[in-house]
Amino acid sequence: MILIIAALLLSGSSYLLLYQFRSKLFGLQETHLSPKMFDDDNPRELAQDKYAKEPDRDWMPLSRGFKDWEKRLPLPFTGLKRKLIKAGSPLGLLEFLAFKVLAFILVPAVSFILLGDRFPKNIVLTVSLAIGFFLPELWLNNKIKKRQRSIRRDLPNIIDLLNLCVGGGLDFMLAVNRVVKDLKPSDLTRELSGVYRETQMGKTRREALKNFAWRLDMPEVHSFVRTLVQADRMGTPMSDALNLQSEEIRMRRFHYGEEMALKAPIKLLFPLFVFILPVVLIIVGAPIMLQFVRGGLNIGF
Repeated sequence: MILIIAALLLSGSSYLLLYQFRSKLFGLQETHLSPKMFDDDNPRELAQDKYAKEPDRDWMPLSRGFKDWEKRLPLPFTGLKRKLIKAGSPLGLLEFLAFKVLAFILVPAVSFILLGDRFPKNIVLTVSLAIGFFLPELWLNNKIKKRQRSIRRDLPNIIDLLNLCVGGGLDFMLAVNRVVKDLKPSDLTRELSGVYRETQMGKTRREALKNFAWRLDMPEVHSFVRTLVQADRMGTPMSDALNLQSEEIRMRRFHYGEEMALKAPIKLLFPLFVFILPVVLIIVGAPIMLQFVRGGLNIGF
């Protein structure tokens, strides 16, 4: 019975790992747009658009089951859904919950196997349950931070390219489409592709930009969208708004770098006191202590 449970847990965790890293293992491109939205478009343009093709996210039957259950079950996990969207939807809601249950079960099981004989079982169970419960949350928060860091790094350059295209005579949404198609795929270009697709589906530019800001939920993106919406409403030239935003976001990124540099010495205090200072004290004080233990200290003046 124990072997069967262990085999089920290992197979489930293996599936989640394969699902998480499927793009690296099988060369699939990440996108969240359905190709059924674009049946009326030119097939040649869709073939050239690297964002119109959705990867095969249903390459295992379990994924299809999770998607059907998410549509049928009224799950009250609005905050968790928002966090998954901010992370780029690496997993669906039920898939993440299944991952959390597996971690909650698998971490204590592995802890008992490896540490059950060395430490008290109550302590091992308590610590392993806490780790298994919070480990998926830490993973998701790390995905969000990594994605926001990538978007924060790419946003000023994307705005400069949009400014060049708009200054050359293109409409803003056509400039977005041109920049997205010509640049290497990234988190920001995928989100901008979603903005362009929403306008192609009939939404206004203001609604598409607000949805873009809601999905990313970053101060830089909120400021960028707010400036574009106000420029569109007041009739201000879009190139002037993009110039202003490019300078502001570069200044924000510079201040963010200064903030991280000022935090670095404080973050170094913990490893300094825990790892470096005890070693220095041992190196300096160990000979004195050994001499004292062996025969006392002979201090001559």
